[in-house]
Amino acid sequence: MGRRKSVIVGLMRSCREKEMKFLVRTLVRNLRIGAMMRTILPALAQAVALNSLPRVEGAVKNPKELLQGLSAAAVEAYNVLPDLDLLVPSLMSKGVEFSTATLNMVPCIPIRPMLAKITNGVAQALKLFQDKAFTCEYKYDGQRAQIHKLADGSIHIFSRNGDQTTSRFPDLVHIIQDLCKPSAVSFIIDAEVVGIDRKNGGKFLSFQELSRRERGSKASLVTLDRIKVDICVLAFDVMFANGEKLLDYPLRRRRQCMKDLLREEKPGCFEYAKHITIEADDAHPDCEATLTKINSFLEAAFQSSCEGIMLKSLDVDAGYCASKRADSWLKVKRDYLDGTGDSLDLVPIGAWYGNGRKAGWYSPFLMACYNPDTEEFESVCRVMSGFSDSFYMEMKDFFSGDKILLKKPLYYRTDEAPDMWFSPELVWEIRGADLTVSPAHKAAVGLVHPSRGISMRFPRFVRCLSDRRPEDCSTSADIAEMFHSQTRKMDVSAAH
Repeated sequence: MGRRKSVIVGLMRSCREKEMKFLVRTLVRNLRIGAMMRTILPALAQAVALNSLPRVEGAVKNPKELLQGLSAAAVEAYNVLPDLDLLVPSLMSKGVEFSTATLNMVPCIPIRPMLAKITNGVAQALKLFQDKAFTCEYKYDGQRAQIHKLADGSIHIFSRNGDQTTSRFPDLVHIIQDLCKPSAVSFIIDAEVVGIDRKNGGKFLSFQELSRRERGSKASLVTLDRIKVDICVLAFDVMFANGEKLLDYPLRRRRQCMKDLLREEKPGCFEYAKHITIEADDAHPDCEATLTKINSFLEAAFQSSCEGIMLKSLDVDAGYCASKRADSWLKVKRDYLDGTGDSLDLVPIGAWYGNGRKAGWYSPFLMACYNPDTEEFESVCRVMSGFSDSFYMEMKDFFSGDKILLKKPLYYRTDEAPDMWFSPELVWEIRGADLTVSPAHKAAVGLVHPSRGISMRFPRFVRCLSDRRPEDCSTSADIAEMFHSQTRKMDVSAAH
């Protein structure tokens, strides 16, 4: 540690003018200069292409189209195989011949998960799937788990963020090992891990209760005898099996591939996500029988302690789109029945000192979404409802020391002026009445109104999402899309 400090001090002493700023940002891995994978990879791909193109003018037709295609291929390849040590050499050796098919998936390197788009109810979802066969699945209130089986028989678990969580789930490892068929040499399965109370009829527990499990680490593995919360694994997709990439297979076929890998369900330990199928002939928004069937399934999901349901295309445009929110996956949650298009996943970026009963605590908190294009956190609302006294105390202890910033960061966009600014650390689920145009908040500014952002009315804290990074919270584009899709729309032109 002492040697590292002396090296850093030496570098700082050698800095001139603005060099210090970029050295420090590099050391804390927070450059904030727009150098993201989504910009670096296309630039690298285009540099490789230009370097490998024939030098004769006119030798390549549509060079712009070629550069754009190679850039898209590099980004897509990274979403499937996020390992630069494998991607960059392949890109440089293949040059303009590089494609997403150049690299295969590798177990133990997590693929970036596919995500669902929001809808404002079953009727809207049915319109989007008109004349297409689709499935409805329970949307469980748990933690996303990507399960990798290697050829040596080992099982590895990765979170939604791609973090290794195997040490936290020794019981999950045992469950999968017991269920693998002899033919299942290697695979990557997408699943949800849910807490379960086996002593109370197998009732599913909330995400908060699951979060109480020990986290474990490479140095400190969680042992089976220390487990306080039992789990059930709910598998719903497979992306890779026995050396073959399955991403382009339709979901109906991927489901069958998944069942070919594993033995029968073990209720309360391992199950396939509960689902129903709507064939193309019945996929019409004016079909009362289909609407009734889906609404009954949605209500059954709520009765089973689920968040709602997922609707997924089975045959048409039904591939697995890594790291994308595609129209082929839609989600319907309880919020829709309560009048909100969807809850938001927001980051606390600041707070005011509490008054009255809340004196000595932080209240309200300033919440923000993330804009990946500008790398900025844009304010959405203040929230002061839904917190317990114990949570207030916990947050007072958490947001202290170096988590309190001396001034507003350049990458925070808001006209609010809280008593203190926080570094982006946590993601909270926030639910409100609806979305409205705001002069003070800057979420999605320019996407709905040229100078004003979007804010949430009557926001309320729901829960802390421990499996999300700040950059994985709701984006500006998400909020703009929600604003346009909500049932009660305001006249934007009237908001001067």
